[in-house]
Amino acid sequence: MLTDKELKKMMKSEFYEHFENYYPIKTLKALGLVRNICKKCKRGFWTSKPQDFCGDASCREGYSFIGKNVIPKISYKETYDLFVKTFKKWGYVPIKRYPVICRWYDQLYFVAAGINDFQPYVVSGQVPPPSQAVTEDQFCLRFNDIENVGMTGRHYTGFIMIGQHVFNTPDKYLYFKEEAVEQLYKFFIEVLKIPKDELYLHEDLWAGGGNFGPSIEFFSNGLELANQVYMQYEQTETGYRELQTKVIDMGAGAERWAWLSSGESMSYDIVFPKVMNYLYSAAKIKKNEDIWKKFAQYTAFLDVEDIENVDVELKKISQKIGVDPVELRREILPIAALYAIADHTRTLLVAVHDGELPSNVGGGYNLRNILRRCFALADKYQFNIDFEKVIKLHIEEFGEWYTDLKEPCAIFEVLKIEYERYKETLTKAKKIVEKMYESGELFNTDNLIRLYESNGITPEVIKLIKPDINLPSDFYTKLEDLKRPTSKSKEVPIDIVNLPKTEFGFREDPDKFKFKAKVIKQIGNFLILDKTYFYPKMGGQDWDLGTIDDVPLKSVQIFDGVIAHELSKPAKFEVGQEVKGEVDKERRKQLTISHSAIHLVGMAARQLLGKHINQAGSEKTVEKSRIDITHYKALTFDELQKIEQIANEYISKGIDVKTTIFKREEAEQKYGMNIYQGGAVPGKEIRIVNIGDMDIQACGGTHVNNTKEIKFIKLINSEKVKDGVVRIEIMVGDKALEKAQESEKILKEIADMWSISINEVPKTAKRFFEEWKEQRKELKAISEELSKPLVKIYLEAEKNDPVVIPLNIIKDSSLIIKLGDEASKQYKDRALIILGDNFAYGYSGNEKVDIASALKKYCDKVEGDSKKAKGFNLKKD
Repeated sequence: MLTDKELKKMMKSEFYEHFENYYPIKTLKALGLVRNICKKCKRGFWTSKPQDFCGDASCREGYSFIGKNVIPKISYKETYDLFVKTFKKWGYVPIKRYPVICRWYDQLYFVAAGINDFQPYVVSGQVPPPSQAVTEDQFCLRFNDIENVGMTGRHYTGFIMIGQHVFNTPDKYLYFKEEAVEQLYKFFIEVLKIPKDELYLHEDLWAGGGNFGPSIEFFSNGLELANQVYMQYEQTETGYRELQTKVIDMGAGAERWAWLSSGESMSYDIVFPKVMNYLYSAAKIKKNEDIWKKFAQYTAFLDVEDIENVDVELKKISQKIGVDPVELRREILPIAALYAIADHTRTLLVAVHDGELPSNVGGGYNLRNILRRCFALADKYQFNIDFEKVIKLHIEEFGEWYTDLKEPCAIFEVLKIEYERYKETLTKAKKIVEKMYESGELFNTDNLIRLYESNGITPEVIKLIKPDINLPSDFYTKLEDLKRPTSKSKEVPIDIVNLPKTEFGFREDPDKFKFKAKVIKQIGNFLILDKTYFYPKMGGQDWDLGTIDDVPLKSVQIFDGVIAHELSKPAKFEVGQEVKGEVDKERRKQLTISHSAIHLVGMAARQLLGKHINQAGSEKTVEKSRIDITHYKALTFDELQKIEQIANEYISKGIDVKTTIFKREEAEQKYGMNIYQGGAVPGKEIRIVNIGDMDIQACGGTHVNNTKEIKFIKLINSEKVKDGVVRIEIMVGDKALEKAQESEKILKEIADMWSISINEVPKTAKRFFEEWKEQRKELKAISEELSKPLVKIYLEAEKNDPVVIPLNIIKDSSLIIKLGDEASKQYKDRALIILGDNFAYGYSGNEKVDIASALKKYCDKVEGDSKKAKGFNLKKD
């Protein structure tokens, strides 16, 4: 099978040579348009009268709308309002935006295009759409061209994609190419009032996910306004065929429509007026409109994907507009930085509001990138920006469009913490960058990616430290390609090809523990039944155990809908044989209360910590369970106790737990996309678990009927397992009570040992700890006094380097380092190794001795260089 890029390349000539078979020729001609071939890019395009060049700015002299009123002025929000009003007369239904976190589709971290809202199930025809024809104002995130943001006027990391979507099924046709292109053409001509002579329709080709089809791009005055895709074909092993569900997928940037109507030099002033006014004031910058209007005409030529060096292109533009290159850079670059800050902070606001956090994993790395870029740009140009003020202005301004943004979220706490981390990275980066620079190491794309992945150092931070270093402009593009989510296929230990899906008896009757079923197939020690009441390991819940015809089970696993029962000892079964299964009731009960308890703990954490809390993973076992939550810092003991208290209050309230099977589209419309706490859930139908009206999730696990059945939840541990993710471990039911009693017993034993009351244990322990610290200080001082003369004696007695001094009684590594550093000042030309209890330290002022290499003789692990090094895990010999 070809990749999307290969497929597009292969089909391009076919679409070009036989354009009449793929594009809505009948309607285009009926609209009075004629087909042309661009003399520069050679593509086919349609206009009201013959033209030599297409509508793309790269084939013309840039943008021709800057400083002009080519169409009547409309506001940013009004662009969508007019679109909805117009398309309603053709039966299109407007829908609310989806969250930007793509929880329902595991191929993406973020919604990057409006069609992602309907992938994979609606587009594939498995699930009906909310309406056969819809319009939407979907906020989308894209991070592949960050370098362009602020420079081109048309690039954003976060933007509103106005969508026109039609879903045609074999039994229900509404609109396709001919109708859709006419509708959009009329909107541009009759509603936005674009002169017919200034509207260009380009023939193009789209490919994605193995599907492809023709598309029509709409241009005016050099600016692309929309791309109307006709999803018509799918790739097969032998070629391609028509899709059962044919889709119109039109996407248009609201920012571009508002920009065209305004005639302003850059779109960002139209999109973020309040934010930009503040940023200009805070940065003490006044925009030179005369230079910007000249410059903006050519910003289409600054796309980093199409050029090798931005500085070279800026110089070309300076020559065209008659502005000195130095003066142009001095005017453009600081303001472009302000534009980028305005864009990046709005993107961060929406993403955090919708439940994603900056981190170095998953989609969170994009958010950390753009936020650190903001901090670095502010430092570079010495902007005195109050980022909290910027966010508040976004909430005030953009909250008029998306009113949900006015609801509280963790954004301000995130800003504070991320700024502290940025400063720490900056301090660390100075040493690393200086060392690379001095050693002559290249600052190429591969090394930039390595610096970012290992130390969080972005190109902007490098520029702060070494402004004169020339850096490649494709860093963010390459990084985005590397960080795309990938699907991990589960290894299947048995051949399940052509086997029917197993009927889930545990779903229809979770309280049935004895059952009869027929054998479908035996594969080694794995038994496949037509129906089972054994719950397999899935959704983080451990498998049931029990017996089949008195043979104990070792595991129960599921592979693509087929449940395999692994027998713990050899046994022979025949196909069609009726067997008796018995589920271990007590094990199931413990797993069931554990699963419901995990939901309660997640709900309690969200109530205490905020809406940004989402499940990032979970595991439910008999002994203990865990839930991983998205949070920007480790939990305090006080927070853990409060979460435990809230969860147990839910138990004492006796809240009913209901499970209901919904059609996917009905569940999403009723409850929203936050039902996908455990990630994407496959299938046309999904099972919703509802704990009162407080916690509603798509979940396939077993659950209690009422929270009182859980009895008690004990939070036993919490740790930060990775950036932006905190793990909470719990015990539930009788296990939790046993754990609480065990803790109480330990406290009682300590109190008895010290002859005090339990209440006095913390105070007494603190006193003992302080006394121990004082004794440790005294011991360290004594060790230092005794060791210093020994070091001197060894160095003066031994003439061959390195001198090795065994001080195995010293366990304090900091003392070993201190002794070595002090010796290096007095004996600068010598080489010394000090061996402690399980740590070693060495220095070398002797050019003939590489101290790191010398340390390897004594230690399994060595860190450092030829001059100074530390050794760990001392070898026994």
